[in-house]
Amino acid sequence: MESAEREDRIEVEGRRVAVTGAAGFIGRTVCRRLAEAGATVIGVEVDEAAAARIEAGEARVGDVAERASIGRALEDAEIVIHTAACVREWGAMEEFIRVNTSGTAKVLEAAEAAGAERVVHLSSVVVYGYDAEREQEESAHRRSVGIPYIDTKSASDRIAARRGAVIVRPGDVYGPRSVPWVERPLDLMRSRGFALPDRGQGNMLPLYIDDLAEAIELGLRRGTPGEAYTVWSGERISFADYFERLAREAGVPAPRSAPRPLLWLLGGAAEVGARALGRPVPFGRHGAHMLARRGSASNEKARRELGWEPRVSLEQGLRLSAESWPRSPGRI
Repeated sequence: MESAEREDRIEVEGRRVAVTGAAGFIGRTVCRRLAEAGATVIGVEVDEAAAARIEAGEARVGDVAERASIGRALEDAEIVIHTAACVREWGAMEEFIRVNTSGTAKVLEAAEAAGAERVVHLSSVVVYGYDAEREQEESAHRRSVGIPYIDTKSASDRIAARRGAVIVRPGDVYGPRSVPWVERPLDLMRSRGFALPDRGQGNMLPLYIDDLAEAIELGLRRGTPGEAYTVWSGERISFADYFERLAREAGVPAPRSAPRPLLWLLGGAAEVGARALGRPVPFGRHGAHMLARRGSASNEKARRELGWEPRVSLEQGLRLSAESWPRSPGRI
């Protein structure tokens, strides 16, 4: 492998860079960073309402699950950053397959048809699973466990590798306006409705949103097609420590603890009730599994080959995240 000492392979300035999921938590930060680097950004979202929320670049409508639709959105893209995904711990497997697995394949096909020089696929550390207790290397890959998000992100990761995309596998991405790691937990902690499985001793792999955006840009510039790069801060912290520190910063009660089987049952009941009411689920069955991670993953390859280093400490990131939280009640 070549090291980060080499010159950048791909230039960004003046290039047409399309970002799928451009109005999302990650996508909008990536768009802003690329625009600041001089790229002509094309933000792609699934419908007009979502496209209207794109904060940087030209907004286009394109559904990753519809080949003709995403093809039109990417038709003149020189580089593609694929961040769009179904990111929840609950829901039907069919929907996750449609967006995460089939959608990734269609984005890669559309990028190839457009003649795009590089595709960066946003994966996740979930591909390493939650039960392995040791530190995982990039070559490690887990088997399916029946959890839609984990299984389809793993499948899309393999598809992207086979098609020659540069793969970035972020840890637990938090920061201002993060729903799963900041806003929803704080809303639930404020109402005393948040509990961690088994005293919250699972391992969190924190990654501040701006550090992820830098890793994606470096992956675009320096990454090797077909290779994967895991990025997280490297700061060792349990989920209990993370959420307790976040709660202190925001001035809300710390989370409680409950046995994982009990949280599974409560999450299932919440899913049933939410479906009946047509509302999103604050905390589903699989959330307890995802908060019980035993192992970790190495970020050495990203440091060595991309020249990436995390810049935002957990202390600083938690403070910025809590400061951005809308404190008006009733937002769950």
